[in-house]
Amino acid sequence: MSTDKLQTPEEIIPFLSYLSLRDTHRELLKRRREEQDNENTSLWDDVKDFLQRGEAAGAFLDIDEERQGAQNLLDYWHNQLYHAGLEGPEAILAEFDPTTQPEIPDSRCPYIGLDAFNESNFHLFFGRSQLIEDLMRQVTVNRLVAAIGPSGSGKSSVVLAGLLPRLKKGDLPGSALWHYYPTIVPGSAPLARLARLLQPETAATEEWVPDQIEAFRENSEHLVNLIDQSNPNPAILTIDQFEETFTLCHDEEERRAFLDNILRLVSSRGQRHLVILTMRVDYESYLNKVPLFQSLFEQGQVRVAAMNGKELWEAIEKPADLVGLKFEEGLIDALVREIVGEPAALPLLQFTLLQLWDNRERNRVTWETYRRLGGVMQALANTADHVYNTLLPEEQVTARRILLRIVQPSAGLEFTRSRVPRRVLYQSGEANDRIDRVLEKLIQARLVRLTKGATPIDDQIEIAHEALVRNWPRLGEWLEEAAVSLRQRQRLLAQAEHWDRLGRDDGALLRGGLLADALQYDDLSPLESEFVKASEEAKAAEEREKERIRQRELEQAKALAQEQIRVAQAERERADARKREAVALQQRTEALELAARRNRLFNIALLVTLGLAVGAIFLFVQANRQQADKIAALNSEATAVAAQSTAVAAQSMAEAGQSTAVVAQSMAEAGQSTAVAGLEIATVQIATSEAFNVARSTEVAKSEETAVASTATAQFVEALNAQMTATAQVTPSRASGSLSQSAPTATPSIQELMDQYALDAQLKAIVRERDNATMLYITGGTFAFGTDDDDRGSAVTLNSFYIDQAEVTVRRYAGFLNAIGSYRRNCDGGYCVFTGVETLYTSLLNNLGTYEARPSYETTPVNQVSWAGAAAYCEWVGGRLPTEAEWEYAARGLDGRIYPWGNTPEPNSLLANYNISAGRAIFNQVFAPFETVNALPDGASPFGVYAMSGGVMEWVEDWYSEDAYADPDTNGAAYADNSSGERVLRGGFWNSAAADIRTTSRFHLDPELTSPSLDAEVYWGVGFRCVRDVTN
Repeated sequence: MSTDKLQTPEEIIPFLSYLSLRDTHRELLKRRREEQDNENTSLWDDVKDFLQRGEAAGAFLDIDEERQGAQNLLDYWHNQLYHAGLEGPEAILAEFDPTTQPEIPDSRCPYIGLDAFNESNFHLFFGRSQLIEDLMRQVTVNRLVAAIGPSGSGKSSVVLAGLLPRLKKGDLPGSALWHYYPTIVPGSAPLARLARLLQPETAATEEWVPDQIEAFRENSEHLVNLIDQSNPNPAILTIDQFEETFTLCHDEEERRAFLDNILRLVSSRGQRHLVILTMRVDYESYLNKVPLFQSLFEQGQVRVAAMNGKELWEAIEKPADLVGLKFEEGLIDALVREIVGEPAALPLLQFTLLQLWDNRERNRVTWETYRRLGGVMQALANTADHVYNTLLPEEQVTARRILLRIVQPSAGLEFTRSRVPRRVLYQSGEANDRIDRVLEKLIQARLVRLTKGATPIDDQIEIAHEALVRNWPRLGEWLEEAAVSLRQRQRLLAQAEHWDRLGRDDGALLRGGLLADALQYDDLSPLESEFVKASEEAKAAEEREKERIRQRELEQAKALAQEQIRVAQAERERADARKREAVALQQRTEALELAARRNRLFNIALLVTLGLAVGAIFLFVQANRQQADKIAALNSEATAVAAQSTAVAAQSMAEAGQSTAVVAQSMAEAGQSTAVAGLEIATVQIATSEAFNVARSTEVAKSEETAVASTATAQFVEALNAQMTATAQVTPSRASGSLSQSAPTATPSIQELMDQYALDAQLKAIVRERDNATMLYITGGTFAFGTDDDDRGSAVTLNSFYIDQAEVTVRRYAGFLNAIGSYRRNCDGGYCVFTGVETLYTSLLNNLGTYEARPSYETTPVNQVSWAGAAAYCEWVGGRLPTEAEWEYAARGLDGRIYPWGNTPEPNSLLANYNISAGRAIFNQVFAPFETVNALPDGASPFGVYAMSGGVMEWVEDWYSEDAYADPDTNGAAYADNSSGERVLRGGFWNSAAADIRTTSRFHLDPELTSPSLDAEVYWGVGFRCVRDVTN
């Protein structure tokens, strides 16, 4: 170009954007530094051309900041021309001309919405240059390369539109010659996907695919052999959404064969074949089941993090510059500020950009449109609501059914999309044309994606992105309402397929509540219909067999009842005989009493006669004293008579003693009669109770209760006889005049007391009504609470109470959350617990408002619980948290033991779940540390309470104080001074050393959970158990 000739206005091609003007300016600067020659006419001609195009660009620039920047660049090069002694254009930016705004065709759309970028639109993919370089480096050193990140982080896009185009272009030595297979997703049948990928054009699908699936199952090197046979160069196998291998494939054998073939491919000694994967990070734990694959995966993984501000600017602005699209001043800044740092917001950004493009004014995106959409975080939800609200009422029902059919629960973690053939949607019973009409509207709104099939009914329908599930509240509400139904629906299909694979084995059919639920569905597939019908027939056959068995058992019961009636009748006859014997005995006793009274009267009369005789003799002697001869004779006679009378009196006294003995015997027999009378009363009571029971029982029950009553009567008589015999043996003797003295009662030892308390704990245990948890009875007592010097503590006296035998489990706490409906604000205004949404360090999963335990961890202790979350649960089940004294007493009893099981042996893995390798942290484990709550019965406390050492620390009622042991409440009340701001925990946890799981070990934490990122590891080992007052 001549230095003295400038272009005419018609020849000038203006810069259409400030960005293109700035880029040309930078190129000129680079050339200026490299050439350093003022005589270089070519450079200066290009500068003049730049100035003319820059002047003309003013007509297209209406943003003040861009116009000022453009004018500064023009001034710079105008000065450079002047210093070089050259003349040029005036370099004055033209005025903005609204008529210069070009209309951009719809076909040049620079944004893709909820779709992932791929090789067909890689020229629109910006902002991930550093991540692509990281993946390129992994390709050079590893043969299994994985992009792993959250849903919506751009994993698929960076591989399909970033890494693969670079490799195909030859950015790595020889990579342009590699063979690149089309990308696959595993789906529910990954081996079939692999077989179709490698199918030769000449092979028939119906023969090739089944043969290759069988070969993959039998030979883990079959994939290597197929690829080596058809490729002389290294091959690249790309698998998108690799998590479907675990979430959609339910055949364990097929999954194992798929993974084994991939492992062999990346480990083969021949060609350096590569496998490139994308996977969601929340499914990474599934790889624990395949350790060898996991090791290679971890070596070749690249984490896809959130884009920074600069990268987001590039992703927005550079595609727009390619087509001349402009944003009003400050709008790009607003877009970046709204989503920077959000790892899953890229689909929302692309969807918003697509909506802004659709609503552009010629070549401009305006603030008005942005505000109308509601910004990045609301654009998707607002658009979805608008589409739904424009549907007819019956179409809204169809839309809801379609969306709920293509969304499924994924192993309890969250909801994910599922690909469903159109023919499955037709099976709902609705008109096919209405289904097609609604589908078309959802597809046009880019909410649903359609992949063409061999025929229209084979078209695959799926949700455009999981972002719609997370960010459209209406769909979220539907999913919460249908969460249980969706999981049951998916489980029904899996069960039907499992039944079919087992050769339609009757053992795999539905029963009970599962069958009742399946009968409610009106959109069963043919396989599901056959499965449910077979289950109904099996149920009917089982009921017929149960009725036959019931009839046989009824006949046997009748025969047994008749036999029991016969035995009972015999027992009753024997009881009547014993009753008659008791009456006869009573009559004999009464006769003996009458005889004893008669003997007493006779003896009295005899004594009176004897007294009169003696008196007469005395008078006779006094009257005839004068006659001496007669006196001697009379004295001799009187002496003889007196001797005879004395003998008679002695005989009378002996007879009186005999009468007394007879009276004593009569009294004893009278006592026996009284006992017999008591027996009769008891027998009458038994008979009355028997009559009542007979009136209310079945025939079988009548005979059983009659037999029991007769047996009880016999036992009562035997016990009465034994008691009378024992009483007779200890009756004091009148001759001795003394009573036998009973031996003093011995004071039981502590061990004897604890043995009795342990027995009472089990015998008086209760099962809590609301959660069916067992609570042991803890007999109150006085014990040494706490220890300052490992020798002695303070005496504390407790009333009896109940305590949970085991810690509260994940399953029970999930039931509590499902009952109260939430967990983030329902416990004293804060978190009750952290779920799987907040942290990986828990087995408590949150499925959009439905809570459940991670499979196989239902009966492990719940963890990550706040103090208020523990207290709220205990109140819910009619209890409370234990005081520190109650907890310690339940752990150590009366004997002040060091560990719940005693002072010896030292802790081991059969007694407590604790850190055996003391001093070495094991935080690399997530769920492995937790045992089931009743797994270690040998480590139970003296009352039989499980896991009071290790496992999880347990909240108690008390506020924390360092000197709480120094002067505790003698009644064991909770420490109420909250000045420390922390609550007490007891028992140690799975990562505690042996010294920290003693019965007196104390811990303290803030009672509130506030930040999942900060608190999750701190409260990893925090759980609880409840107590209840006996008076309740």
